[in-house]
Amino acid sequence: MLVGLFVGCSGKEVDESNPAALFKEAEEEAKSDRYQMAIDKFRIVKNKFPYSKESIEAQLRIADIYFMQESYPEAAASYETFRDLHPKHEKTPYAMFRIAKSYFSDLPGTVARDLTTATKALEAYNDFVKRFPGAPEVADAQKDVGEIRKTLAEKELYIAEFYLKRSHPESAQPRLKKIVEMYPETAAAKEAQNKLGTISGRTKESK
Repeated sequence: MLVGLFVGCSGKEVDESNPAALFKEAEEEAKSDRYQMAIDKFRIVKNKFPYSKESIEAQLRIADIYFMQESYPEAAASYETFRDLHPKHEKTPYAMFRIAKSYFSDLPGTVARDLTTATKALEAYNDFVKRFPGAPEVADAQKDVGEIRKTLAEKELYIAEFYLKRSHPESAQPRLKKIVEMYPETAAAKEAQNKLGTISGRTKESK
């Protein structure tokens, strides 16, 4: 029986019938920043040896490489696939943390843009912390949750100020109340409370 071989990045021949050898070669490609080649080789391991331990690890490494490339939507999707396929695996807590981290890392630089990824990151972090409260990544997750809540509060304030500048306090008021109720620990909540007081005072004066 002929054994398939290919030349790896080190110049050595790698046995294509050996998932461990293929996995090691893919890792070498990743260490050398040849990310696409690494992904391709991890996929060979995953598809050719679906029941091997290397296949499961290859699925996670593909997600890691997408994350390293800052391809955060692809990373999140890949980590989610790992979570769904291996809900009881020892690396599932890590995968769930990285789902949230991928969404968090993909946040836009301004609250003027769509913040769907912020909502997804918050949901993913909350799910992770609820399921694995003792995981080592929890402290990092809680720090990011604070930043997300701050960002979401600022988004609501941004919209409320848009309405106030156009003399539509009736549209701004629900947004300001939402900030105070949902994000009371943020600086935006204090500002929202002040604006609500101003709106209330003006309403009384107009009567």
